[in-house]
Amino acid sequence: MNSNRPLKIDDIKKPELAEGAHPFAEEEPEGEQANANAPVDYRGAYETVGKSTGVLLLIMTITGFVASALPLSRYFLPEAGWQLGLFGWLVSWIIALPALVFAVNDLKAIRLGRYTDQGKWMVSLSFWLALLTVVNSISTAVVILVFGAE
Repeated sequence: MNSNRPLKIDDIKKPELAEGAHPFAEEEPEGEQANANAPVDYRGAYETVGKSTGVLLLIMTITGFVASALPLSRYFLPEAGWQLGLFGWLVSWIIALPALVFAVNDLKAIRLGRYTDQGKWMVSLSFWLALLTVVNSISTAVVILVFGAE
């Protein structure tokens, strides 16, 4: 029995070593020549596209925005206003900051094509509303500390 020697790295430069190495190889491949040269479009065959979490982000940011306005209840409900205001201020930070981070990540994913454009308007609205919530809670705290110190 005769066998070929193992190939080495430099054997790439010597194609004659591979001639006749496969006794079962066919001279001419089967199949139509048109099918062999046809362009293959792999795009979309195995791509997965997710949905954005626009509805959840919008609910979170609306809740955070309403909570960021609760410190103003100090002027309408003087008895329980400071407790409600402190609670609202904390809740607005707890909700708005993660919603802002998630909205930024979803917008990046939509731009890159990982998510569909289906909920893009909700994600962008929740981004701006979360940003407004952060600014609102900071400005409300500053106004109460500066002007509300009686």
